[in-house]
Amino acid sequence: MGLMGKSWAYDSAEDVREVIAKRSFDTLAERARTHTEGAAGLTDSFAFQPGLVDLHDELHDTWHYLVALKARAREMGHGTLAEHLDAAAESTRDTLVHVATAAEVTVPAPEAPLTR
Repeated sequence: MGLMGKSWAYDSAEDVREVIAKRSFDTLAERARTHTEGAAGLTDSFAFQPGLVDLHDELHDTWHYLVALKARAREMGHGTLAEHLDAAAESTRDTLVHVATAAEVTVPAPEAPLTR
């Protein structure tokens, strides 16, 4: 359906929960293995930077998407949906801050000269 520009909508919250759980479960082992193997190859703090910068960019896009969805939900009068999207956007914003800080601390602090 996605190839034709169409998507599927589910008729019940239970169906939505099931598809989210199935998609999460079906990819759990592969995602865990992929990220664990990737992290195992990091050799110093600088090696974390590219992934953290990319992650920040992806999260930034996600934040904009959530904000746009929230605004549209409000326009359409879906208050509860807008509240949940707002919470998701806030959580994503907080994650953005933590990822940015993590990326910054990959740069080692300069060593202070020893004084007598």
